[in-house]
Amino acid sequence: MSVAQIFLVAIPHLKYGDPNYLYVGLGLILAAQLAAVYTFWLGAANPRVYILHGAAYLVAFVLYLFSIGGQTELPSDYRSWLWWWTGTATIAMTMFLPKWWSIAYLVFVPISYFFLRMDRIGGQADFGSALLDATYIILYALAIQILVGLLRTSAVQLDATNDSVSTLAVTQASTEASEAERQKLDELVHDQVLTTILVAAGADTPERRLMAGEVATQAIERLQQAASEDVDELQSVSASSFVDSLVGSLGRGYPIATLNVSKELDFEIPISVAMALADATIQAMTNSMQHAGAKATRMVRIKLYRQGLKIVVMDDGRGFWESKVPKDRLGIRNSIRRRAANVGADVRIKSAPRKGTSVVLIWSPDA
Repeated sequence: MSVAQIFLVAIPHLKYGDPNYLYVGLGLILAAQLAAVYTFWLGAANPRVYILHGAAYLVAFVLYLFSIGGQTELPSDYRSWLWWWTGTATIAMTMFLPKWWSIAYLVFVPISYFFLRMDRIGGQADFGSALLDATYIILYALAIQILVGLLRTSAVQLDATNDSVSTLAVTQASTEASEAERQKLDELVHDQVLTTILVAAGADTPERRLMAGEVATQAIERLQQAASEDVDELQSVSASSFVDSLVGSLGRGYPIATLNVSKELDFEIPISVAMALADATIQAMTNSMQHAGAKATRMVRIKLYRQGLKIVVMDDGRGFWESKVPKDRLGIRNSIRRRAANVGADVRIKSAPRKGTSVVLIWSPDA
């Protein structure tokens, strides 16, 4: 919209001065705008694109002086077309340059335009009008910068909250899975002890007393085995218990997502794998909630089958190019790919702009 407005205003100015300088300045501004459109829709944010906006003003300002410097006849209401680019250039530079460079640029643009506005080639405005225009440039840039700062602060707080929720959900999922296994162990102990007591209570003959002794021996061996397994139990859980706990955590944390669970069989899964897969799943869902859009639909499919465990988190939202994700964004790189790879799980991420996103986690006991 801004570039269209600039061209509509600048084109009539071709009749004043040397149009070749104007073509170069407008071409640079158009390049800056096209680069911004490309990175917004097809790539990732790049500070150099916004610095190009500021550089376009500097170059266009100098070229403008050469273009119209020798012009003697200008309308009484003439205003330099550079006015319509000062706001965009100042906002772009002050948001993406280091602090002191931002301040320097924020000072330079209003001052340069102030003197241009008072000069004959800028419209020869009075002191008050030129000062008002310069003040408007400063206030406009500061207002946008404050708004963006507030949005960034809110985003950081939201990320921190989501990280806390994710950590709590992972811990809860692993705890619930371990608790389910402990309950099975408690049931085993209870059954062994109760069976032994009942057999011993009815041992009124030598044969039954011998049977009671055999049952008691078997019960002691089974309990000793269970006691030794108790240490291992803290290192592994049943996949079915893990899935139930993960589904519960997802249902509580992301009630709008559709959950689809299929269990063909059960097997043991190391607790480290359970925690890694739970964290990756919740991170994928958190990413979807943050970036896919409010209107996107989300689904989580979990399947226990002969080859292992498969988790699919998908949405039909905005999508993205994974190769364009900034290096300082660690959600996909650390919480999903690296964490899953550390436990031998396979990760497949498929996404494209406006094509939705699917994150597939596959783990096999034989991995």
